[in-house]
Amino acid sequence: MQPRTPAGRLVVAFGDVEKMQSLYAPQIAWFLPASLPYPRPIAGKDAVVSFNRAVWSVSYFADCSMRILDEVGDQGLSAVRFIYRARFRETGGPYENEYTLFARSGAHGITEVFEAMDSLAVLDQLGGEVPGAAFARFRQARANSSL
Repeated sequence: MQPRTPAGRLVVAFGDVEKMQSLYAPQIAWFLPASLPYPRPIAGKDAVVSFNRAVWSVSYFADCSMRILDEVGDQGLSAVRFIYRARFRETGGPYENEYTLFARSGAHGITEVFEAMDSLAVLDQLGGEVPGAAFARFRQARANSSL
């Protein structure tokens, strides 16, 4: 499936930082979930590109893949829901998670990105566990503490 929106084109470019940065406006701002240890937003093209480089040089290998599940919108506002698959650099192990990404664009490229993922699933998988393991432990501890 060929992406037809700025959000779709950005997601398909994940792992290729040069291709990603060619889509950005100079004043781009990238918003991540509040549970992650990054500024909200990461503001300006240099900062966003630096963040992108870190993602695919520190966290994941660049040989990642995406499967777009849904893509909606137009050139001004678009969104994709997709499956991201990669390998962790720290462990070499596989990673897979569902993401949603919204993009606002203007005459000079993408101006805002809003990225959401199951951040607890990231930690589960980084720790070698299946997604949902940490939440299951939390629920079990809560059930045991009420006895």
